[in-house]
Amino acid sequence: TNVINTQQIKDLPLPTRNPLDLAALQAGISVVGTNTRNASVGGLRGSATNVTQDGINAMDNFVKTSSLFAISSPSLNSIGEFSITTGTVGSDAGRGVGQVNLVTQGGTNDFHGSVFYLTRNSALNANNFFNNASGRNANGSPVSPRPDQHQHFFGGAVGGPVFFPKFGDGKKIWDGRDRAFFFFSYEGFRENFQATRNRTVLTETARKGIFRYNRTCTASNTPPCTPGIQSVDLLAIGSQSTLNSLTMAQLNAMPLPNNTLVGDSLNTAGFRFNVTGSDPNDKYVFRYDHQLAKDTPWGSHKLEFVYNRATFSLFPDTFNGIEAPFPGGINAGQSSVRGLYTGALVSNFGSATNVFRIGRQWAPVGFIRESNPTATFLSFASVTNFDNTFMSQGRNTTVDQISDNFVLPTGSHVLRFGVDIQNIFADTFNDAGINPTVLLGANSANPDDITAADLPFSVANDVTRAQAVFGDIVGLLSSATATFNVTSPTSGFVQGATRSRVFEQNDVAIYAQDQWRFRSNLTVNYGVRWEFEGVPTVPNGLAIQPDSRSIFGVSGEGNLFNPTAAAGPPPGVATLDFVSGKTGKQLYGDDFNNFAPFIGLAYSPNFEHGFLRTLFGEPGKSSIRAGYSISYLHDGFTVISNALGVGVTNAGLIQSSAVTTPQGVLTSAGVPLPTPVFSLPVTDKQNFDLNPRNGIYAIDPNLKIPYVQQWNIGYEREIARDTAIEIRYAGNVAKKVWRAVDINEVNIFENGFLQEFKNAQKNLALNGNSFADPAHGGVAGTVALPILSKFFNGFSNTSGSAWRNSGFISNLNNNNVGSFANTLAFSNTYKANRQNATLGIPANFFVANPNAAFAVLLGNDATSNYHSMQIEFRRRFSDGLQFQADYTYSKSLGNAADNQTSQSDISNFRTLRDKSLSFMRSSDDQTHRFVFNGIYELPFGKSKRFVNSSSLIDKFVGGWSVGAIVALQSRVPFHVASGRSTFNCLPSRLSTSNGCSIGTNAAQLEDGVTFEEFKKNFGLFKTPVGVFFVDPAILDIVTTDGTNVMTGTFISSKLKPGFLKAPDPGTFGNFPLNSLNGPRFFNVDMSVTKRLRVQERVTLELKTTFINALNHANFIYNTQNFDSTSFGRINSTSGNDRVIHFTGTVRF
Repeated sequence: TNVINTQQIKDLPLPTRNPLDLAALQAGISVVGTNTRNASVGGLRGSATNVTQDGINAMDNFVKTSSLFAISSPSLNSIGEFSITTGTVGSDAGRGVGQVNLVTQGGTNDFHGSVFYLTRNSALNANNFFNNASGRNANGSPVSPRPDQHQHFFGGAVGGPVFFPKFGDGKKIWDGRDRAFFFFSYEGFRENFQATRNRTVLTETARKGIFRYNRTCTASNTPPCTPGIQSVDLLAIGSQSTLNSLTMAQLNAMPLPNNTLVGDSLNTAGFRFNVTGSDPNDKYVFRYDHQLAKDTPWGSHKLEFVYNRATFSLFPDTFNGIEAPFPGGINAGQSSVRGLYTGALVSNFGSATNVFRIGRQWAPVGFIRESNPTATFLSFASVTNFDNTFMSQGRNTTVDQISDNFVLPTGSHVLRFGVDIQNIFADTFNDAGINPTVLLGANSANPDDITAADLPFSVANDVTRAQAVFGDIVGLLSSATATFNVTSPTSGFVQGATRSRVFEQNDVAIYAQDQWRFRSNLTVNYGVRWEFEGVPTVPNGLAIQPDSRSIFGVSGEGNLFNPTAAAGPPPGVATLDFVSGKTGKQLYGDDFNNFAPFIGLAYSPNFEHGFLRTLFGEPGKSSIRAGYSISYLHDGFTVISNALGVGVTNAGLIQSSAVTTPQGVLTSAGVPLPTPVFSLPVTDKQNFDLNPRNGIYAIDPNLKIPYVQQWNIGYEREIARDTAIEIRYAGNVAKKVWRAVDINEVNIFENGFLQEFKNAQKNLALNGNSFADPAHGGVAGTVALPILSKFFNGFSNTSGSAWRNSGFISNLNNNNVGSFANTLAFSNTYKANRQNATLGIPANFFVANPNAAFAVLLGNDATSNYHSMQIEFRRRFSDGLQFQADYTYSKSLGNAADNQTSQSDISNFRTLRDKSLSFMRSSDDQTHRFVFNGIYELPFGKSKRFVNSSSLIDKFVGGWSVGAIVALQSRVPFHVASGRSTFNCLPSRLSTSNGCSIGTNAAQLEDGVTFEEFKKNFGLFKTPVGVFFVDPAILDIVTTDGTNVMTGTFISSKLKPGFLKAPDPGTFGNFPLNSLNGPRFFNVDMSVTKRLRVQERVTLELKTTFINALNHANFIYNTQNFDSTSFGRINSTSGNDRVIHFTGTVRF
């Protein structure tokens, strides 16, 4: 455990005014670049960290993915100190391995305070490396100028004793010194910003129905064609002859174009403008301490009260793109009013101490429209929508907490007992889609009657554009849609109702711990903590789940690759029904058996002579510490909420109503939409028939609380006064960690499809990369394809859905057997043949559950381990110098390497056939990390070593100090991917390639190429045409001046042949996963502070902070496909470009 003190908080250079940025200065923490918020503590997920503020849970308990983040938003002005523990947690702490405890500073017997102002201006900032590389325009201005930034931070703090007026004769003032103290701080932030937008609008002529296009002329045109612009009156050739007043009201409300950067420039063009906004935030902190009784027969008692309030807003919200599309429209912004308060009674009974604490944390976050819509949204076909179609959404998560901690010293023991009770409640809403939307354009029952014949000498794109403009100006109806939600389990679908989701969870923890001084130089700590994490409930009952056993469908529980179901008959189904609420059905079973033991020892050797005396020094100069403990983890609500009926997951509580073939034009009545029929229970098959994207998500009824076993052993030695070095080994293993897995992995083996695919590849090659005949083309060497023939039954030979399908041919050429199988398994095009009993295709031919696009099961399938050597060299503040230097050499491994910050814990195995193949270096594994922070007061001026002179000279040369933070660390791992589905396909909601999730499939090393030899080509290579992480010698780099000519403008880069290729069908690539590291990260932040005593009790402090003082560009890149057309090229950096800001503070 390390404690960060007020000196570090005040004097170290921080990129923001968030004190938690200092948490990254500790050993055992992996940080990607400067992303402290999402750092990994001990190689664990973000949810494995517990942050408290004044003893109260300060985490975001809804989206709990950020490790070093407090949603209570602590201010730099108010935090007195905080401690951070990165492993081997004692029994008095729970809910995670990383423990961060922030403490609000309080008042004292003297009045102290400060006011400050900080400014940050882009005039002093450096531009991004790649912006600079873009060069300059002819007039000398940069092609990519640095972004404007004008930020202002300001505030103050004051604390001291409390004086109350007394009432009655002769009463004056009650003096609170030694009894009552207060502290108050305020911190504000202001920034006005601009965001440039370029919207597509109609030209003036197009608004009148005149469509213009360039005549496309050729020598064969009859009659002859003269190049030029042709104008056509759309109202004279289309199915409608009048402009629509409703759509034209919006089209004419859009400004006329002022540029041609978008649109076709004749009928549509751009309107470019700046959106102005602001993002103010304010933080208020108040603390009050009162000594109720002191040294009385019934003990001493002190009351403590802390109140934090932080308000944030961003209006309009250009960050998420929900501002009004045009000036004067309806904007939307985001706002949050977060708070935390705690009240504690601290009682001392002799040497015993009891702290009883109650508190609440709340964190509403809303993305809110200025006003609710009063009419149907219009979706235009040719221009940017005038309506801001964003609908309000938000959440409020609260934590109510009660705790009691008792400490009793007795003899050589210090006993600790405690209880912690928390109620976590979240109320969410989402209005998305509830306002009807009408799409303009034609449909099969409502044609526009505009054809190529109406536009002489036009091309296809001209006709399409004309149809789009026509549909917009006449209000031609294409379709209409709206989302319907339920408001209770019995309400049915209610038009205009929001999607309401409510969650609640109750947690209880009890602990006992003993600190036993077994000998004068040996202390043993041991204890146990029992944690009960209640099963989350949904009080309003709006949650649906299938039986976890039924998600395997026709295959039966646990049967994944067994395509033996009888052909034709209806397959088995999973039934979705209400859970939680008043149903009596829990989401999963209670887990009571969560005991967390802890044992630790501290031994101070006392050797009188010899080598051991030299090694360990005098008594009390060194120590050996070791410990072991178990900590239980706590995930956020999003893991559960994603499984309870949202969108295409467990469909039933949300449904879209659509009219796909309305006729005529838009009127004030809009397009009436029917209310969907609500039906629960509902089967997965019914949902799948309704929408082939619908899937199911079940929770294992035996889901357990995940835990981490952690251990360490270390040696600490004082090597000089106030200076010590510590060397330790720290490790952990995480078990039963939550993981959601899609069991619908595509099968290509047991059903014979792999061989069919290879035969099809052979036939394709023999037929000249096309299929001349459905079977095999009759060409020598080709073979029949019975499986594909069944799926293509009834399709013509030339059909784009069968043998001539360009997507299938591409899959064959690229070895994408998984993607090919996935399309046949789920596309509606082949549904009739899949269910045709006479064709004899088993229902589960490709996947275990053919009635679900995905079948996800949340269980305890993830694990990880972490091992590290940590060296810490530190000096307490003495003689004007304080520093801490940490080096960590570590390795983090796990089988869910891509799931460190997932909100849903969805992380598929590479294959369910062999889960061990997913065990690899974690995505945040950081082999080396060195971080240093230090403060040095320059030895000049009064009472210093040099120039110890008069006050006048001291004002110039005295009071100077320098702060620095230096980070040097290796990058997280990556590998070269294949981008191919050569082994399987997981049709889940993960990043997709070739129509399905390919999981983690590496590239294949060419024969004769070893990984050790190939990896020598990786590094950092700066060239005149760009920066590369692969030696340009093995790349074909194309520029405007030619191939492999290092001049001109970069166009593409591809890996030369002979190094990597796609894996063969039915195999994974052999390029080792997460085997490479990116370029090291190096950053130096510095601050220079001048303190000038204005009066005896007043000091002026001027601080200049240099973030990335050396303006060192830290390049970053991730896994790339081996055949990428920008292979090896780097186009982004991480961390900050150099930023300089000034802070002025007056302290008194």
